[in-house]
Amino acid sequence: MYTDTKMLKSLFYIQLFSSFLVVVGHFTASAMYFNDPFWIVALNQISRYGTVLLTIATGYLTAYSFDKKQPSFREFFTGKLIYIVIPYLVSGVLYHYLLNNVMPHTLRDFANIVLGKTGDHLYFVFMICQYYVVAYLLRNVITKRNILFVIWILLAVQYVYIHYIHQGWLGLTTRHVLPTWIFTLYMGHLIYWYREWILSFLRNNRSILMLVTGVSTAAAIFFVVSSKLYVAVHLTFVFATLLSFLVLMVFFLELVDHVNIKFRKGLTYFIFLFHSAFLILFKDVLYGWFGEVSWIFQNTWYSLIYLAAIFACSALFSVLLVRLVRWLEKAWSNMGRVRKERLQ
Repeated sequence: MYTDTKMLKSLFYIQLFSSFLVVVGHFTASAMYFNDPFWIVALNQISRYGTVLLTIATGYLTAYSFDKKQPSFREFFTGKLIYIVIPYLVSGVLYHYLLNNVMPHTLRDFANIVLGKTGDHLYFVFMICQYYVVAYLLRNVITKRNILFVIWILLAVQYVYIHYIHQGWLGLTTRHVLPTWIFTLYMGHLIYWYREWILSFLRNNRSILMLVTGVSTAAAIFFVVSSKLYVAVHLTFVFATLLSFLVLMVFFLELVDHVNIKFRKGLTYFIFLFHSAFLILFKDVLYGWFGEVSWIFQNTWYSLIYLAAIFACSALFSVLLVRLVRWLEKAWSNMGRVRKERLQ
């Protein structure tokens, strides 16, 4: 029997794996400027799973929060402000400085920070912030009772918006706006609401699980060898990632009893948010020392060591950030308690 505790641990492992894939994606994108052997191209294609896996996991965790915690407006958005919005804005300032060598000082600069346009990956957080608002407002509208019907409407919304409606307002790409991801996010809700049935079915029908694993593996191979680039929001890619998500969930459910990685709230998000800063800093340092960096990407072992160093530094920095944010959260809570006592 899979308990919610084990499922959440499995989900945390999926998030860790996904954050690693995101780092791999940006690493390989940098590497392809200098060298593009097959393994670099293949990793770059596979890394696209990372963002979609994180999207589904976000939907799952949001549905879990609404179901089990039933947060008030203040509780829900205070948590998002502390763990999501403030780090997002800080990272926006950081990337503006790293890429322009000057602190933001114009209205346009600050608008770009808010809109997630100072870092290539910050569009995702800008979109997720839109999702949290909509998800909270619709928490009693889109429910387990109607999700099997509503999900088809959301599928149509995602497809129609991407192909027919998006106009690039405010210089935003399709990836910046919620309708592009709405089906993918609410598939996380669906998986949460039907988690017991889905996981029990896969556990009790190993032949079906093997079939799903085979299909998801074949899809990954197809994306690698295909001459067409399948972006993260392409529905073919989304459906393939959904299958991979279920396979990974079952796999990690079997693993959590044997490998214990301590859950840290915000860890995977901070890795996602700040890993590109280490990519930029590492490259700048190496340019300063050696004058160029192509020799790293032309050697497989050097490339892998470089990737491992970037991920390790990103993870260590993120652990420190988790502790800092936890301290800020406690300080915020204590301030609220003191205000209440004074009013009484």
